[in-house]
Amino acid sequence: MVPLYFISNQPFSGKSSMCVGVSKILAEKGLKVGYMKPVGTLPTRVGGITTDEDAQYISNILESKDQLEDICPIVVTQYYSREGLKDDNFSKSFIDRIEKSYKNINKGKDIVILEGAKSVEDGYFLGISSLKICEKLGAKAIMVVRYDADIVDLILHSRDVLGDCFGGAIINWVPRSQQEYVEELILPYLKKKKINIYGYVISDKILSSVSVREMADLLGGQIICAEDKADELVETFMVGAMGQEQALKFFRRKANKAVITGGDRADVQLAALETPTKCLILTGNFQPSSVVLGRAEELGVPMILVNYDTLTAVEKAGDIIGQVRFHEVKKIDKIVEVVREYIDTDGILELSKK
Repeated sequence: MVPLYFISNQPFSGKSSMCVGVSKILAEKGLKVGYMKPVGTLPTRVGGITTDEDAQYISNILESKDQLEDICPIVVTQYYSREGLKDDNFSKSFIDRIEKSYKNINKGKDIVILEGAKSVEDGYFLGISSLKICEKLGAKAIMVVRYDADIVDLILHSRDVLGDCFGGAIINWVPRSQQEYVEELILPYLKKKKINIYGYVISDKILSSVSVREMADLLGGQIICAEDKADELVETFMVGAMGQEQALKFFRRKANKAVITGGDRADVQLAALETPTKCLILTGNFQPSSVVLGRAEELGVPMILVNYDTLTAVEKAGDIIGQVRFHEVKKIDKIVEVVREYIDTDGILELSKK
């Protein structure tokens, strides 16, 4: 079987989720599945080896026995970027290194799932773009595209860029309000253009959520209580900048939320704690009162202390929700469930036989 290369046109399109979900479902069908990320862009050190953060995490989820050096043979660090720009010969061996690692991964496997870098352009100047890798490994590319008003243009452009290596697309994060438009207009049009669409996925709050712990990390904040609940998932956030009575009515509208408010607003904090709240984000680096701290600890609601003012914290939280990696165990079962429901894994398997 030819390898399948899941790529995208932008970060946070859902490539990693698709790789995990498809790999697990193909394994359920009795296939021996290998996983590889030829080009990593999230450097991390594991046991003295530089690898890609997502590649390491996914290989653990899939219980891969392959070597990390093969799972992600090229990690584009600042050093690689600088040297590649200075010397055209610096990266000459990269594509051959990827091929060698692929052959190692492929041993004893029925199929290998490849994950692309942030976008199809990544690694272009180093000679390891998505197209070059597909051509070298004989892979078929499946474009995972986040829904956008220009979705049709994006898919058509990807097909033209990838040529014979293009195998089809998956449309991800489709708002429910656009489902009818996708089904009645976009899918028939792409079918007419002989483009295989292996499914579309409706936006899901769980998959776009972020753990309290990751929220704290990304905001540069400190969890000051109930840290045992830091793996709970936050689906949305609300801002507390009103009186206590108004706040109580306001906060009852949404569950699984983070509430962002000034660290000196004990009234708002207590109101938030009386509603289904996953965490409080306290701005201005103000320590909460002992009453609030005790109540949060009692209810098991973590509080994150951040240096930002409320407006800045709100802007940063808005960037975080829906644009995070899925490094939470709670999401894995949901990912498999979503792929099983929405994605044509039999069609993807047939593509690998071509």
